[in-house]
Amino acid sequence: MLFYLLEPRRFLFAQLLQSPSSNLSSGSFANADLAITLPEVTVSSTTLLPGSSIVPTSRNISSYGPEMNIMDIPRDVRSITKEEMQTVMAMTVNDLSAFSPSVNPTQATGNILSEPVIRGLPGTVFRNGMLVGFSSGGNWGPLMNMMAYDSLDIVTGPVGVVFGPQEFAGGYLNELTKQPYFDRFHGNAFVTYGMYGDNFWNADIGGPIDKEKKTAFRFDYFGQAGYAPFNYYDGAYMQREAFYMALCSHPYENVIISWNGELDFNNFVPYAGINRPTNSLIDNGLYQTGPWIGSIGINGHFIPGHPTSPPGGGYVVDFGSLVPVSGRNNIFNSPLNFTLQTYGVFQPIVTLKLGENTRLVNNFLFEYFRTEIGQPVPMDTWGFLPYGFNFADRLELIVSKEHGHGRFNQLIDSGIEFRYVNDLEYFGTWHGPANQVDMTRPFSAGQANPPVVSYSQALAFGNPFLTDIPIPGLPGGFFNIDNFLSTQCSFSEYSPFFQDVLSVGDNVSLLFGARMDIYNVLAMPPDGTPTLLQQPFVPYGPTQITAVLPQLTLSPTYKPFPWLSLYATGFWGQTTAQSQFGAFAPEFTSSYYHQQNELEEMGAKFNFFEGKMFLSISFYNQSGFVPAFVLPNGLTPTVSATVRGLQLQGAVQPRRNLWITFGYNHIEGFENWNSDPTGPTVNQPYSTRVAALYHLPVDPIESISAGIYPFIGFPSNYANLMLTYKMNNGFGISLWTIGETGQWLGFNYALRTPSWYTLNGRLFYATSRWEAGLWLYNLTNIHYWLAGAPGFTPAASLDYDYAALQMPFWIQASFQLNF
Repeated sequence: MLFYLLEPRRFLFAQLLQSPSSNLSSGSFANADLAITLPEVTVSSTTLLPGSSIVPTSRNISSYGPEMNIMDIPRDVRSITKEEMQTVMAMTVNDLSAFSPSVNPTQATGNILSEPVIRGLPGTVFRNGMLVGFSSGGNWGPLMNMMAYDSLDIVTGPVGVVFGPQEFAGGYLNELTKQPYFDRFHGNAFVTYGMYGDNFWNADIGGPIDKEKKTAFRFDYFGQAGYAPFNYYDGAYMQREAFYMALCSHPYENVIISWNGELDFNNFVPYAGINRPTNSLIDNGLYQTGPWIGSIGINGHFIPGHPTSPPGGGYVVDFGSLVPVSGRNNIFNSPLNFTLQTYGVFQPIVTLKLGENTRLVNNFLFEYFRTEIGQPVPMDTWGFLPYGFNFADRLELIVSKEHGHGRFNQLIDSGIEFRYVNDLEYFGTWHGPANQVDMTRPFSAGQANPPVVSYSQALAFGNPFLTDIPIPGLPGGFFNIDNFLSTQCSFSEYSPFFQDVLSVGDNVSLLFGARMDIYNVLAMPPDGTPTLLQQPFVPYGPTQITAVLPQLTLSPTYKPFPWLSLYATGFWGQTTAQSQFGAFAPEFTSSYYHQQNELEEMGAKFNFFEGKMFLSISFYNQSGFVPAFVLPNGLTPTVSATVRGLQLQGAVQPRRNLWITFGYNHIEGFENWNSDPTGPTVNQPYSTRVAALYHLPVDPIESISAGIYPFIGFPSNYANLMLTYKMNNGFGISLWTIGETGQWLGFNYALRTPSWYTLNGRLFYATSRWEAGLWLYNLTNIHYWLAGAPGFTPAASLDYDYAALQMPFWIQASFQLNF
C-alpha cells in the first residue's frame, strides 16, 4: 500500500488496467481522467479497498457502452468478480448459474454449451465488447477459458446497440480479459485434484517490461486433464491446453494501447445422458430394457434387422423388464465419438484521449476456429468446420457534454463497426435414433446405429436431400444439405450506431440508441455437394442477399432518491437466423434475415447502507424467433417464441470479510406454432413408457399439431444463494446453493423431472505466499436430472431420447503459490 501512496500515477493506471470494469473495451475510460489525479483516501480497518467489494455499485461497468454505474444502466446487470469465480472454481458456462438467477444450468445433448442460457434463451458472448463468433443457439462454439478473465458481466435482454445483437438472445456475457500488472513482477501457480480424475493446473505471471513502467505484460497457461462432470461418466473426458497473453502500454498520457491473444486446444467427449427416460428411470433408477429388432418401412411394414427408418417410420424394440442402471452410464460411451477444437483470437484495443471529455476507441478482433465433431454412436451425428475466420473492428467516439452549467449532461457513444466472416460448415444428423439402443447391452457402431442413407434410398424415402454425403477432409463423416446448417459462406457487415444518455439534473435521464446492421451475404452449398442434388432441385443453390436490420432502444430512468433508481426499457429490432456455426445457409430467404426481436422491461434498483447492499427487481417480456428441428428440405427452421418473468437479485457486504449474493427468477417461455402449418417436429412424440405399453416404434420423427407449446427442458423457477466469510487468521468458508423446479421432457407434457437443489461449499486457508482450498460439491448428495437439451434449441426435440443424471457428492482440492 505504501508503494501505491508514493506512486499515485502508477497506482491509478494499475487500477484502471486491472480493474474488472476497466477492460479497455468500448468506453473503458469514459469517466476516467487521464490527467491522473489521486483522490484523498482515509485508510481504516473497515475501508473497502478498490476491487475488494463484490457489491456492484462499488465500480463502473462498461458492458452497455460507456462506463456507467449499475444504478444508471437501464438493464438488469450482474458483474462477477474474480473472487466470486474462484469461490465456485468456475470452469464452464453452467457454473455461472451460481452467480445469477438469469443463468440456469442445462444439458446440451452430445455437446458442451459454449454460451450460457440466459432467461431461457441463448446468451451471446463478447470478448472485451467484441462478438465471439462461431456459435449458434449456445452450441458448438469455442469453449470459454475462465483462466483468461479478470471478471465477467452478464447483461439481460437483447444485446445493446453499441455491441450489436447477433441472434434472439436472452442476454449476453462480456468477458473482461486479464490485464497486465504495472506495479511489479508477480503471479501465481496452482494445481487441483479431484475425486474423478478432475485435474488441472494454471500458471499466471506478469509485470512491467520497461524501467518507466509504461509497458507491462501478462501470461497465463492453463492445462486440463479431466473435469468431474465429464470424467464421472463412462466414456466422457475433457482435455485442454490454453495459452493467453496480454500486453499494455501507455507511451503518452493521452494514449493507451492494449493487446490480448489466446490459443486453445480442446479435445473432449461430452456426457449425453441415459436414453429411454421414464418415470421409473427418473424416480427409481430403473431402466427399460429391450433389444432393437427392426424398423418400420415407407409402407408401414415391419422390416427385421437394422435398416434406416424413413421419417415417420421409427424403430421397433422388443421391450423387456425394468432393471437397475448405474447413473454413470453414458449413451456416448464409445471410442468412435470425439470432438476437437482449435481456437485462436487476437485483439488489439487503442484508446486515444482527444480532449478533456472526448475519447476515440478502436477495438479490433480476429478469430480462427476449426472443429471436428464425430458422434456416430448411437445417432450418426457429424459436424465439421474446416476453417472459420472472423474479422471485426469497431471505431467509436465517446463524448461527455455539459449544458446549462451542469443542469443537462450527455454521454454519447457513436461509431461504426465492420465485420467479415468466411467459413465452411458441414452438418449431418437427421436420422439420429437413440432409443433403439439398449444401454444394458454392449453396443458398437454396427449394432447401435443404422447405416448411412444413399441417394437411391433417399429417393425411396421421397426426399433426395436425406442423402448422406461424405465430408471432404473428415473420413467416416457424412453431411446433409438443404438442412439450414451446411454451408460455405462469406459475409460482410457494416453497422453504424449511436447511443446517447441525456441526464436532467441528478434525477432524470433518458437513454436513446439506434443501430443499423447492413449485411452482404454469399452462401453456397459446401464443397463436396453432388451436382445431382443441386439441379434440378430448386431453390437449393447459391444465395446472394443484402439485408438491412435496424435496432432501436429507449430507456427512461428516474431517481427519486440517491438510493433508488426506477427504469423502463424498450428494445425493437431485427436479428437473423444462423447456420450451425453462426454464418448463413443458402436456404435462407429474406425472412430469415429480418426476424423481429422485442423487449419490454421495468425495474427498480436499490443502493442501501452507503453502498454495502444492492438490490434489483425487474419484470420483463421478450419475443423473437428460435431455431426448430427441421429435416433436410424442411419448411420451418424458426418459430416465434416469448419469454417473460420476474427477477430479483442482490448483494450484501457489511464488512470486507463477509459477503452474500442471492437471486430468484420466475420465468415462462413458450413457442407459438399457431401460424405454422404444423407444430414442433420431434424425434418421438411420446415417452418410452408409452411406447413399451402400447408397442409403439421409437424415434419415428413426427410433426405434432400446431399450437402454443411451453418450453420443455427448462425450469419455471430458479434461485441461487452464496455466502463467504473470511477470518483474520486466513481461514475462510464459502457456501452456495442453487435450485430449480422440474423440467418437462416432451411436448405432450407427460414426463417431468423433479425439482432439485444442491448445497456446495469451499474451505480455504490463505496467506500472502500460498493458499489451499477444498471444494465440496452436492454436499447433501441429491440425485437430480436435467433434460437432454433446453427448450430454445432444436435438440429439445430429443428430450424423450435423453435425460442426464447429474453428479452426486464429490470433492476437489487445490494448492496455490503466490510470488
